[in-house]
Amino acid sequence: MTVVNEKQPAYTVVLTHDVDQLALRDAPFASRIAASYLKRCIISNFKRWLQKDLDALTYWRSFLSGLSFPLIKARIVSDPMEMGLYKAMEIEKQYNVRSTFFFLPEKGNPGYIEKGKPAPARRGTDYDVRDYAELLQELEQGGWEVGIHGINAHLGQQEAIDELKVFQNLIPGKKKWGMRMHWLFQPDMLWQNLHEAGYYYDATFGSNDNTGFFQGRFHPFIKDNIRVLPLTIQDGTLLAHWRGDMSLEAAWPRVRGVLDRAKEHRAVVTVLWHTASFSAPRYWESLYHRIIRQGLDDGAQFLTAVRAVEQFT
Repeated sequence: MTVVNEKQPAYTVVLTHDVDQLALRDAPFASRIAASYLKRCIISNFKRWLQKDLDALTYWRSFLSGLSFPLIKARIVSDPMEMGLYKAMEIEKQYNVRSTFFFLPEKGNPGYIEKGKPAPARRGTDYDVRDYAELLQELEQGGWEVGIHGINAHLGQQEAIDELKVFQNLIPGKKKWGMRMHWLFQPDMLWQNLHEAGYYYDATFGSNDNTGFFQGRFHPFIKDNIRVLPLTIQDGTLLAHWRGDMSLEAAWPRVRGVLDRAKEHRAVVTVLWHTASFSAPRYWESLYHRIIRQGLDDGAQFLTAVRAVEQFT
C-alpha cells in the first residue's frame, strides 16, 4: 500500500523491520536474552526514567514486564516481543502506510561471519519461521512485504538458495524476494551470490554505526545485476546503549537532518526499526511515530522495499 501525494513526492520513505526475535517465550529461562531482558526492564530503564527518557507510567510497565518473564513463558500474559510486531502493524495502519518485515530463515543457527569463522551464538534466533506461515501470508495479503533476513546467504550461492527455498515454501506464489543480511554482513561477493540465487533485491547496503546516506547513495541502484536498496536510518545506531546511546529526544535532530537532506535530493530514506523496539524494554516507538508524521507532513511517499526498487531502478 502506498501513500502518494497528488504532486511529485518530496522524497520516499521505506519502512523496514528486522525480526531478530519473534517471541520472548521462545528464549530459555537460563539464557542471555532472558537475563538481558530482566536487567534492561528494571535497571536500565530506571536510569532512563531518571534521565526523563521514559515517563513514570512507562517505567512502571517496564518494571512489571521484567518481573513477568515466567508468566510470559507460561502464556499467562502477553509476550512483549510478539506484540512488538503487531504494534508496528497497528501504527502503520493508523497512518495508512505499509512496511517490509525481514524474517530469519533458521532457528538456533548463528551462522558464519565468513567461511570457517563462526559468528557469536547470540546471532542466532529462538523462533522457527516455518511455525509462522499464516503470519507471513497475512502480512503479504495486508499490503506489507515479507523479506529474508539472511544468516549464511553471504557465504555463497548455494547458501543463498537454501534460505530462499525456506520462504518460497511458505509463500509459494510470491515471485520477488528481497534480502537483508543479519548484522549487515556484506562481503564483496554478496550481490553476485544473491543475483545468481534468484533474489530480486538486496537491502543490506549500509552501516550499523552511522546514520545518513551511506557512501552518498540517495537512491536504489543496480550492482552485479541485482537491485540494491541503501539503509539510511537505523534505531540501534541512534538509541542502543552499545552504539549511539542517545535519548529519544536527542536523536530527533539527527533524524530530522536526514529527512531535510532527503528533500534536497528527492531521496529514498530507508528506515530500520526492529520489531523488538516497539515494546519492553526498548519503548522506542515514539520516534518511529515522529518519523512517519514528519514524512507525511513533508509530502513524502511511503513504499515497501520491493516497490521502491521497482520505481527507482
